[in-house]
Amino acid sequence: MWRGLLWVLASVGLFGCAAQAPLTTAQGPDILAPYETGPWPEFMAGADLDPGRDYVVLAYVPPANPIDLSSPDAARRTLALMVFDQLGAMEAGTTIGHLIVGWQCGGRRGMTSMTGEQARQGQKMFLSGWGVTPVFSTFLDGALVGLADIPPAQTRALVEGRGLILAAETTRADCEAARSEVARFARHPDRPHRRYSLLEDPTLYEGGGCLSFALHIARTAGVLSRLPDLVRRDLDLRAVQLGTHPVDPEHVEVYRSPKGHPERPVFWLDLLMADWEEGPVLDTVTIPDGEAILAAMALAHEGLIAKSDWRYSRMMSLEDPVVLAAARYGAGWARGFGSRRLSDADGAGVLVLER
Repeated sequence: MWRGLLWVLASVGLFGCAAQAPLTTAQGPDILAPYETGPWPEFMAGADLDPGRDYVVLAYVPPANPIDLSSPDAARRTLALMVFDQLGAMEAGTTIGHLIVGWQCGGRRGMTSMTGEQARQGQKMFLSGWGVTPVFSTFLDGALVGLADIPPAQTRALVEGRGLILAAETTRADCEAARSEVARFARHPDRPHRRYSLLEDPTLYEGGGCLSFALHIARTAGVLSRLPDLVRRDLDLRAVQLGTHPVDPEHVEVYRSPKGHPERPVFWLDLLMADWEEGPVLDTVTIPDGEAILAAMALAHEGLIAKSDWRYSRMMSLEDPVVLAAARYGAGWARGFGSRRLSDADGAGVLVLER
């Protein structure tokens, strides 16, 4: 039984934002070519955007099960569910959720997202005794995903209406600022696009993950500009959660607690059965919470979808303060637009916000 489960874990993946695939990289002076060459993906086909207006798009593919980080025990149960529901992750097209950012500026359309952990280093670390250490490590094979490289499973999920998509009108200047920021991030001398991490800050060009990068680009255009700060969640880490291995994996900057990282491996089944509140806190890390992002995007639909809609039922409880703050902001921000409409309601379901 365990051998079969280990094979599934190693084959499917546990930590990555996007599915691993060969990625198209920019050639020559046009750094945005991979993200603007070719048509928008199928999930935007019915969006019915005005060709004379400028928009920034956010498309979120949620994980099969909520990533509940509201308490240490909830986080432990979430990890266990991720481990044992790999088929659900395959169907969803993502294990931890994936956020894509796009733009229509002066008729020029583009889309990208940030990915990493291309060789499945995280799940290999998890299986070899690192505990949750890989979740907070930095993978040095990060990349920006081009239009041609969006994983089919994610496209399918969005086309079938199993994701959340919003297109918000911006000014031409703000839209071009978002395009320029993608280019700046891609060509920055510190190569932040190669540093895939939950802990790195894309606003400082340190690196980033799919959630932080997409929100950063959207904020550059004034889209959900307060959301990156509202979805930040603090997590306490203890020795029982952290493991190590005699040899660091290649192309990974391994996270280590500043107050002493345990010098022993932790078997993954022991990790899932442990009390994550046992012992002193060795570090408090801050990461973007995908469930709070989902709540903000869901409540932006307020008044346009039924109260029984899956977007609402998929949300975590609003009793969680991080989720509540994001949800309230998303609803209020969306109401600030003169026009709100749900385009392609029977398909992808694109929320279009216009001035």
